[in-house]
Amino acid sequence: MVFARTKLMIHDELFKPRPVVRIHFSGAHPEKLYHEIPNLVTKAFKVSEHAMMEKKFSWLKGEPERFKILWEIDKDLDRFSYYWMEIELSGTVSKGSGTGEVVVVSALRTEYPQDTFWERSLFYEFMRMIWHNAFYARKREEWLVEGRRLVSLLVDNIKQITKEI
Repeated sequence: MVFARTKLMIHDELFKPRPVVRIHFSGAHPEKLYHEIPNLVTKAFKVSEHAMMEKKFSWLKGEPERFKILWEIDKDLDRFSYYWMEIELSGTVSKGSGTGEVVVVSALRTEYPQDTFWERSLFYEFMRMIWHNAFYARKREEWLVEGRRLVSLLVDNIKQITKEI
């Protein structure tokens, strides 16, 4: 991820035309998925646990218990590009059984900084566009294919675990 005040971002959804993958499940103790999802992500994307950020956490006690957790994952590919993903787990539990849903949104992002006068110049933008279209676009296509494969692997693993619940 490029840390810049001003940047040009190219955002490509990994799955088009439906960029959101939803997995509905029911069974005993669906809250166990809270501990399994980070393990599945680190295995599928080969990232450390520090690449996952828990952005929202809500666990309401009572009858039934309600929970909602949102993770954001960034996997750097090079200086400019990274995989970005949001995974949301939500559900209810009552007397040991319940229902839940996992929502996965994923994208390939490329960010070009535009902080300096040089990076904002017309000549720099012209050269960056030539470089991007001539060389970088092929690499991004490879990353899109690989990203689709990794997210499909992750979704398949989540589905397998939800069948075991």
